[in-house]
Amino acid sequence: MFDQQNKDKNYWIDEIAFLEARLNGSQGEIDHDDRAACEEALKAAKANLASSR
Repeated sequence: MFDQQNKDKNYWIDEIAFLEARLNGSQGEIDHDDRAACEEALKAAKANLASSR
């Protein structure tokens, strides 16, 4: 079970890094709708990370 929890934690850390990079423009331009979707996904990813600890 520990391996699954660790995998989940690492997944969410990677997801948060990706979304933050997307939002700060590191991966190219982002339109208004995509920005809003990324912001919501980032909130959810942070909540999921907190619950996976």
